Amino acid sequence: MGPAEICFVAGRGGSVFMDEILDVVADAVRRVGGRTRTAIGRFPEPGPDTVYLVVPHEYFIVTPQAELPGPELLARTIGFCVEHPGTLSFERTAQWVPRLACGVDINLDSTAELRRRGNPVEHFQLGYSPLWDHWGGDPDRPRSVDVTYLGTEEARRSRLLGSYWRELESLRTRILTPPHEMMGPPRVDFLPGAAKFAHLADSRMLLNLHRGRSVALEWVRVLEALCNGCVVLTEPSPDIEPLVPGEHLMVARAEALGAVASALAGQPERERELRQAGYEFVRTKLDLPASATMLVETATRLVGGSFDGVQVAGPAAEVGTRLAGGSRQPAESISVSTPSWDVRFSPGPTGPQDPGDPAACAMAVERTRYARRAARRGWQAGRHADLFGEAPRADVDVLVVRRPGEPDPAELVHDLLSGSLLPRRVLLGEDGSASRSTTRPHDTLVHEFPLGRGVTRNTLLRRSGAPRTLVLDAGMRAAKHLLERLLEGGPEQGVAHCPVADPVAGLVGALPAEQRRLDRLPYLGSGYLVHRSVLDAVGGWTEDPLLDGLEDHVFWRRVVAGGQRSTLVQQVLLHRMRPDPAPRPVDLDPRKVWAAANAPGA
Repeated sequence: MGPAEICFVAGRGGSVFMDEILDVVADAVRRVGGRTRTAIGRFPEPGPDTVYLVVPHEYFIVTPQAELPGPELLARTIGFCVEHPGTLSFERTAQWVPRLACGVDINLDSTAELRRRGNPVEHFQLGYSPLWDHWGGDPDRPRSVDVTYLGTEEARRSRLLGSYWRELESLRTRILTPPHEMMGPPRVDFLPGAAKFAHLADSRMLLNLHRGRSVALEWVRVLEALCNGCVVLTEPSPDIEPLVPGEHLMVARAEALGAVASALAGQPERERELRQAGYEFVRTKLDLPASATMLVETATRLVGGSFDGVQVAGPAAEVGTRLAGGSRQPAESISVSTPSWDVRFSPGPTGPQDPGDPAACAMAVERTRYARRAARRGWQAGRHADLFGEAPRADVDVLVVRRPGEPDPAELVHDLLSGSLLPRRVLLGEDGSASRSTTRPHDTLVHEFPLGRGVTRNTLLRRSGAPRTLVLDAGMRAAKHLLERLLEGGPEQGVAHCPVADPVAGLVGALPAEQRRLDRLPYLGSGYLVHRSVLDAVGGWTEDPLLDGLEDHVFWRRVVAGGQRSTLVQQVLLHRMRPDPAPRPVDLDPRKVWAAANAPGA
C-alpha cells in the first residue's frame, strides 16, 4: 500500500497565518514523497486512503455546525496543534483532539500537556521551508529596515514597544501591530505570505515579544525571520532550545531589547555572524523533512487498519492549491483590545453605557460659549528668526495647543528645534493656560479662558502660511527624526501619522484610519502631518463646544469620509504624558456627545 493522501482543510474565513503554516507543512509532505490536497470549509468526500488534517482550535470554531464532519470522518482526522498551554485557544484544542484520530503539535510544552491528558500526540518539528525563504542566503544583500516588529496589538507588548522609542529613534523601524481580529486582505499593518517574507528579507532585526503572561517562544515567527536572515532579538523563553542564545539569536530582558537593537545596529560584523549562523542552523539542524515523513507514516497507518466498513467515494484528484491564496474576509467584529486615544472615554462595542448628567453637560457647553464671548485673546511674538539659521528646514509649520492642566511645551519645542529637519516655525496656543517661559522661540496665541482645542487650532492655522502643518499637543515629546520620517512616509497631499507611546496604554493611534473602527472608538488623535488642501477640504477642526476632546476624532472621520489619503508611518516617533483633562461634555453626557460626534456632517 502506498502513502496515504493527506487533505489539508482550512476553516472558511479563518486565519491566513494558519493557512500559511499548513501550506509549509503540505509542501514538506510533498517533498518527502507524500500526497496532498487542500480544501476550505467542508471536508471533501474521502478516497479510500484519505486522511484529513485541520488546526482544531480554529477550524471547529469558524466552521458552521452544518458543515462540521461527522464521527466517521473525525476518526480519520489528524489535529495540527499550534497553541501553548494557558490560553483559551489551547483549551479549545484540548477539547477537540480527543475526538480526532490523533494529533501533532509544533510546541514541546503543549505536546507534553496534551499527552498528559491522555491524547495520542507527537511533536512536529518545524524548520526551514523554501516557501518562507525570500532571501536566499546572500550576506551582502542590502536591507532598508533596521528593526521591525510583527504581532497583533496587546497591552503588554504595546507598553514595551512604546518604551523603546528613544533607543530606536535614530534607526529606521517598522512596527506592525494589527488589531486582534480576523485579518483578510493585506493592510499597512498586516502582511500575509510573500509580502511578509519579503519584508523580513528587507529587515535587519526582528523584535520578538511574548503575548500576555505567555513565556513560550513564538516559534513560527522566529523561523520565518531566520529563514530570511532577519536577526531575532527576543525575551527569554524556556523552550528556546535547540537554538543557542548569542549564536543563532539574541536573548535579553524584554525591557532591554530596544537598547540591544540600538547596540547591535552599530556592530555590523556581529550582526552578520548572527544572520548567517541562524540561517544555516535552520537549514541544516531543524529536521522538518523528518517530521513530514512522520506525518505521512501516521496517516498511512490510520488508513491501513482503522476504517473497515466505512463507505467512501472514489479517490479525488490531487490538488496543490495553497490555502493561503484562498479568499479571506475579515470578521465583522472589531477588536476590543484597541486603546482609545482619549484617556477617559472609550465607548465600547455598543456605545457609551453611562446615562451621564445632561444638565451638567449643558452647563459645560454654555460656560465655553460664554468664555468665547468674553475672553481676551492676543498674540505674543517670539524670537525665532535668527535661531539655527544654517539648519535644514521643511516648509512645515507646527501647531501646538496647551489646555489647562497640560505641561509646558518647552521640552517639545526643544525637540522640534533640535531635530534632523526643522520646521519653518512653531505656533503655540495657550488655551486658558499660561507659559512660564519669558523668551519663546515661537509665536504664542493666548486665550484668557479655555475656548476649545478646535477654536485654538483654527486660529493658529490662519496665522500659518506653510503648505503642510504638523499638529501636536502639549505634553508630547518628539523623536529627532519626527518631521523627516513623516515627510518621507506620507502622501504628497494627504495626512501622515505615527503611533504615539503612552505610559499606560502603550501605543495609541497605532492603526490606520478606518471608518468602521472610527464608528466604534476614538482611537486616533493628534501627532499628524497634514497638507493644507486637506484641512481646507475638511473645514479644519470642529469648534462645537459639545465635542470638546473629540476634535481629532471628528477630523479623522472627515478625512475618511472625504476620501482623503492618509498613511500610517510605522515608527514610534512621539511620546505623550498621560493627559488629565477637566470634566468635559463627553464625560458628563457621553451618549449625547458620541452620537453628535458620529453624526453625518459633524
